[in-house]
Amino acid sequence: MSVQQNQIVTDRRIARTKQFISEAFLALLLEKDIEGIVIKDITERANVNRSTFYAYYSDKFDLLDHMVKDKLSQLTALIDADRNETYIPDFNAPDPFFVLLFSQIEENEVFYRVLLTRINPATAGADYASSLLGVIRDAFYARITALSMDQKQSVPLDLLLDYISFSAFHMARKWLEQRMVYSSRHMALQLTRLSILGAYDAMGFLRN
Repeated sequence: MSVQQNQIVTDRRIARTKQFISEAFLALLLEKDIEGIVIKDITERANVNRSTFYAYYSDKFDLLDHMVKDKLSQLTALIDADRNETYIPDFNAPDPFFVLLFSQIEENEVFYRVLLTRINPATAGADYASSLLGVIRDAFYARITALSMDQKQSVPLDLLLDYISFSAFHMARKWLEQRMVYSSRHMALQLTRLSILGAYDAMGFLRN
């Protein structure tokens, strides 16, 4: 086996070990708060020894930090790759961004459930949920700036970004809290329709 092939095998083994550790930690976080978890809990659940854990992470908070950064980096990369600057809103077709966002949450349900409903910033040492909010906000900012409109937005850009990003973020959180009773595509379509209608029209205030 060549040096390159050996390196590939080693890299795959490391990635698999890290995956076992991450999955074990996520499972534990669904069962108890982070302050109640010790390294022994993680290593026993992942079936690895303590030296293996410490070869990659300094403690459970370092593990959590790596997990969140890796997953949100993946989400950002997917959003960047899927960006459609010619998108035209359609009441009967979900916005591709909402489809991607909710499908990724659905495919990585355990991670996002932990991120949005189980991590207390006071005990975790960081507000990781706000990091997801930042990813969503940045995605909308990129879409708006790509429009190159001659006229200004009807409301200040910072307020517009807050409104649309907080809406998507908290709808995602509520969806997880309610055990995803709707499909990801249904959620994407409803957010698309709400975005097209606006709150007052959706409530019926602007209808005759």
